[in-house]
Amino acid sequence: MDYKRDMIRAEQLCEAIISFANTQGGDLLIGIDEEAGVPVSLVGVECLDTDKEKLRLLEIFRSRIEPRITNIDVEFIEMEESKYIILIRTQRSWLRPHRGWHNSKFYARQSNGKYELDVQQLRQIFLGSSEFNTKYADFLAERAAYHIEKYGFKPFILLHFIPVSAFENPNVVDLTGIFNQIRSTPIGTSNDNRRINFTGVYSESEDKSCKFQLFRNGIIEHATTRIIEEKEISGKRLHDCLKKTFAYALHNYRSLEIMEPVYAMLSFYGVEGLTAVDIDTFFTGHDVVPYESDKMIFPEVLIEDVENVNLPELLRPIMNALWNAYGFSSYSR
Repeated sequence: MDYKRDMIRAEQLCEAIISFANTQGGDLLIGIDEEAGVPVSLVGVECLDTDKEKLRLLEIFRSRIEPRITNIDVEFIEMEESKYIILIRTQRSWLRPHRGWHNSKFYARQSNGKYELDVQQLRQIFLGSSEFNTKYADFLAERAAYHIEKYGFKPFILLHFIPVSAFENPNVVDLTGIFNQIRSTPIGTSNDNRRINFTGVYSESEDKSCKFQLFRNGIIEHATTRIIEEKEISGKRLHDCLKKTFAYALHNYRSLEIMEPVYAMLSFYGVEGLTAVDIDTFFTGHDVVPYESDKMIFPEVLIEDVENVNLPELLRPIMNALWNAYGFSSYSR
């Protein structure tokens, strides 16, 4: 916790919030006098419009910290008319390290206040990020092998939604009453035959070509052989299926109160020779050759805030990457 008697400058506010987010989170209380880190009296700060002041503070944090911190709460505790204690609560960030735009410095926190991170400390934080990538690569290899065994030689699509803390928290999903909370329709179908299984919640289409799995650590997996047929794919159909499935995943995370950033990872397997049926070769102006590798791993998409998402913009990098495979700079419908 940190205490300030009076409202401080925007740069100081950002440094305090950054230091909390880069460490274990914490509370900044404005309007409390302190001595040696110990609160001694409630002073309060004058505020005539708390809604306006809250928006001002959140805009400071949104525009002056990179990458953006999404889990900041601002509350006003009334003492007397027009006088408040302002509580700014910051959770530990899973997108750390953060820095301020005003000086490009990284801060963390210890018992006696904030301090600037040195090169070695920054390296340790970045290594934590690379550990996430390593764990996901291992997870993806395991899940791809599992579905290759199940689907045989059929081309298939894997789609994962992964909360950033998934590999640190193995049991965040409470299975009690979960059927009334989630949407478990697998990608590529309208069938939903959900049931509890050992790893969480599972659903599949009647012919088992489309599968959904919600793992206990919050990872959502979709697998299907339906969208790719006879080594052909329709960009429009893929886009429509992704739009629906992303919307369901976001609903699930909100319902389960998993509000941290989430990565979306899409990959194709068994797709050597894949072509896109939407491309009219008459108008391309160049040869369009079938895809020449057996798998297609798409760029990851980061969903920073599961409550505020622009789905068309979120899906754009995925669809652009698909069209890149056939010689186009961007996807168009």
